[in-house]
Amino acid sequence: MSMTVVTLTKVPLSLRGDLTKWMQEIATGVYVGNLNSKVRGKLWERITQNVKKGQATISYHTNNELGYCCETYHTFRKIVDCEGIPLVQIPKSDNHNIELQKNFSKAAKFHKVNGINKSRYQKIGESIIENETQGYVVFDIETSGLDATSDKIIEIGAVKYSSGKIIKFDYLIKIDSIVPQKIVDLTGIDSKLLTEKGHDLSEVINKFIDFISNHVLVGYNINFDLNFINKTLDRLGLDPIDNKYIDLLPLVKREKMFIDSYKLSDVLLSYDIDSKVQHRALSDSEAALKLSNKVNGFAEKLKLKR
Repeated sequence: MSMTVVTLTKVPLSLRGDLTKWMQEIATGVYVGNLNSKVRGKLWERITQNVKKGQATISYHTNNELGYCCETYHTFRKIVDCEGIPLVQIPKSDNHNIELQKNFSKAAKFHKVNGINKSRYQKIGESIIENETQGYVVFDIETSGLDATSDKIIEIGAVKYSSGKIIKFDYLIKIDSIVPQKIVDLTGIDSKLLTEKGHDLSEVINKFIDFISNHVLVGYNINFDLNFINKTLDRLGLDPIDNKYIDLLPLVKREKMFIDSYKLSDVLLSYDIDSKVQHRALSDSEAALKLSNKVNGFAEKLKLKR
């Protein structure tokens, strides 16, 4: 149980009534109460679904550096994440002339968040696609199983964004064993397809190394993919990939703490991304590219990796 504060502005009366079942209204539109994480998550979900044209905020105790976390919905100012610290992003049209609230900047200094300036705050959460100086590669693989030591890569797909252009990479890979039926059912890739359209492993791996060059790599649960590729490179007598990389999964978990599942398909829905997860390397890479432009904190991570 943790202390929770909710504020509501210009919302339906029925929503205000619902909140009084769980919290106490101490001032007009201000509610306080002790809630567990499950109840709080469900309550916030109900608020955001029924707030209509109104505004809502929620703040609650948590074990981060500041000791609390907060979220907003339909408000002029937004909560953004900067290296694990929640900050208030103030649009340029605000009368405060895009300065951060003083209490947040002091807290950031107190917790030794160094080298952060106003321009960095303003850029958090902005679309990377609009910034042509930030090149990166989103990639995904499909495999014959989950064991990087004994199973094989059967497909590599990637999307490179660089200098305002998107370049795609998509190859099936031949293997010397039968594709398990559960993988066929999941991906639609069977042994016949690999025999007819697959390429030699060494050919595809070398093309992939050339494709990614020294770009920052991005993926959803990227450690799984990198581990598989580096094990494969080792078997081929090649050096492992040592590019800098960003895993979208922990960024999503930090921002979407109350969703029921972190499967890519469920995460895409939570960000209103209309892409179906087909368990094919290229299409899943394209979906992850869209996700990277929605996840709060990704832009800042990319800057730090360059």
